[in-house]
Amino acid sequence: MITLLNIYRDYIACLNKKAWDELDHFIHDRVRYNGQEIGLAGYRTMLQQNYRDIPDLYFQPELLVANDSLVACRLTFNCTPIGTFMQLPVNGHKVQFAENVFYQFNGNKIKEVWSVIDKAAIEQQII
Repeated sequence: MITLLNIYRDYIACLNKKAWDELDHFIHDRVRYNGQEIGLAGYRTMLQQNYRDIPDLYFQPELLVANDSLVACRLTFNCTPIGTFMQLPVNGHKVQFAENVFYQFNGNKIKEVWSVIDKAAIEQQII
């Protein structure tokens, strides 16, 4: 049986493989990110930019829950942004932080994403 948790895990695997041509299997054409419609193309561009800014980016789900149409996840990261990240001069320092993100699904595709990154954790590591 296909569940949202299975779909979400496959989506995370897609991101970690950088399989951009498979993203349309998981993301709605009119996806919204933090309240703004960016569409599938904008979402793909955002993720590709994330990987340019953080070449060793790897999405690691730490906590994961779902109901019929929502997935909530705490993602953890241990990575090395190459320059400025979230307006912080990380410049190649290894940092660890979390992202709390909620996904609204429409059928089997992500239609809306709400994301909050723990910027304070990054600040503490680069001071």
